[in-house]
Amino acid sequence: MDILFLVAFIIEFVFGIGFLIAPGPMLDPFGVILSATATTFARLFGSSLISISIILWTARRSDQTVLKRGVIYSLFVFYLVTTIILLLTEFAGLMNALGWIVISIHLILLIWFGYFVIKK
Repeated sequence: MDILFLVAFIIEFVFGIGFLIAPGPMLDPFGVILSATATTFARLFGSSLISISIILWTARRSDQTVLKRGVIYSLFVFYLVTTIILLLTEFAGLMNALGWIVISIHLILLIWFGYFVIKK
């Protein structure tokens, strides 16, 4: 579980910093062009990803099972919803083929967190 938290921490922190500082260049390779309003919301999303990474870091270093289970359930739901949203976005043609990379990352994390949801 701690390795999962570390891997997710690194991914969310890197993407969070990217969305916070330079959302346009982060999304350009995926064929996404941001308006001024969308840039603001991308930065808000970046701040959320940084918050998630802090939660992951804290849970990773904790010995409290209840905290770790709460993070597992929460992030399972997060990755489930974001994977669905990303799939809908890709199928709508709003991202180019590189969007499948992000979808794959979310799907892998969804399955990995799902393993710990099922594991008793």
